[in-house]
Amino acid sequence: MQVTVTFRHVDPSDALRDYLNDKIKRVTKKYLRNAESAQAFLRVNKHRHEAEINIHAASFDISARESTGDLYSAIDLAIDKVESQLRKHKDRINKRKVKSGPGFEPTMIPVEVIEHNVGDDSETPQVIETDNMPAKPLSIEDAVLQLELSDAAFLVFLNSASESISVVYRRNDGNYGLITPNA
Repeated sequence: MQVTVTFRHVDPSDALRDYLNDKIKRVTKKYLRNAESAQAFLRVNKHRHEAEINIHAASFDISARESTGDLYSAIDLAIDKVESQLRKHKDRINKRKVKSGPGFEPTMIPVEVIEHNVGDDSETPQVIETDNMPAKPLSIEDAVLQLELSDAAFLVFLNSASESISVVYRRNDGNYGLITPNA
């Protein structure tokens, strides 16, 4: 991730730049799998020190601005705001359910792991593990955001728009793919 720091009406300082880089990288590593870029603006207007932080991720942007009497404290407060926004965003994705309530049971999807012996072509692949996993009702955007926050290669979910089982997966080029059944 590229972090750009712009100083306005203040002398550029490597200590401030390093402090800001460390804070931004810590927060993005904790909450975002693939943040694309971050921009920070540090300003001094008379006795007011301002820190503005903008983080651009694959599907959304986070920004915060704080003003105090010290640049370090302004950076800390702006980072706290960014972290709060990211935490709320992650919680919203993890807890959001389109259909819920008493009597609602998630759709269980059987998952099978198949083993294939490379050296022996005469045998057919065998199922070595079977499991059921719940398919959460999500919109496509929420499914992509949840996949972005996890380390998984794919996510099986119940598409809330079409009410069918869908799969969103991470492509090699950094984008996401969607598999939906034909109606």
